[in-house]
Amino acid sequence: MENNRFDLIDILVLLKSKFKTLLIFTILGIIASIIFVFLRKDVYTAEANVIVKSYMNFDRNQMFSEEAFFVKDAFAKENEIDKAMTILGNSDVIAYINQETKYQETKNIREKDLFNTIKANYKVKRTDNSDLEIKFTDEHPDIALKALQAALYKAEDLYINYFEEYNRDITQEIDFKRQLLADSIQKINTQIADTRKTYNIYNALGPVRGNGGNSGSISVSESNAAGMEELQSLITIKDKMDEENAKLAGLKSQYNSFLNTHKMRIFYKVSGPYKPSIPSNISAIWIVLGSAVAAFLFSCFWVLLANAMNKRANAQS
Repeated sequence: MENNRFDLIDILVLLKSKFKTLLIFTILGIIASIIFVFLRKDVYTAEANVIVKSYMNFDRNQMFSEEAFFVKDAFAKENEIDKAMTILGNSDVIAYINQETKYQETKNIREKDLFNTIKANYKVKRTDNSDLEIKFTDEHPDIALKALQAALYKAEDLYINYFEEYNRDITQEIDFKRQLLADSIQKINTQIADTRKTYNIYNALGPVRGNGGNSGSISVSESNAAGMEELQSLITIKDKMDEENAKLAGLKSQYNSFLNTHKMRIFYKVSGPYKPSIPSNISAIWIVLGSAVAAFLFSCFWVLLANAMNKRANAQS
């Protein structure tokens, strides 16, 4: 048991005895990293930082759900930022990037690899300030910039179109309800006219509303009293329908206020996008240092493993 135990001193002594081996591996790692640095192509990263505006700018339900506008948030809440990130990363945005930059044709990429290739170069990240940091990396700065611009445009278009389609659906539903009300009001008007004709109460001051009858100069009899009551009931129903119709008209106006050709922007650009002029590759010194450390640790591992296996073989023999 004691013979199989490694302590720190034993390890250091063993590694010191294999110093040349460790040095050779480390130098090979450095040489490999230098070759990589010289052979790699420069890449450029176009980036933009944006603030997502609150839904209140294009969502009627938020704009009119409270009486005072000033209580509304100008900037998006956490769940709204999550939705913006989802839209920025969806397949429609990726497809639009390819369409605008001719990415597949330019890079000669197989169609089955296209989505993952664009996705690997396209990054969306939320910052500590709840801004969105959006980047696209490519060997050509023009393509990087164009791809990022395409992503921002398409995501914003999809985002706003959702609310526009929703508002159109609502306004169509409102129109349907108003048409039903209009048909019902027309029938009530016909009934009112028939009631006046049946009970001969044309000279009654009207319309008849409220709890008290308004008979004008007409003499009240049992027959026309019944007619007055029926007329009052019909007009009360019609008033309620007119009131509901007016509310629906106002509601439609609110939704229509968000249906316009001058679309509101949902991304407030804090910085960028701009054409990158400086390569965004990892610094060569970091690559060389990282490779040296990795090669040294790798060689230490194999030296310790080989020594352990030799000890075990000797013990068995």
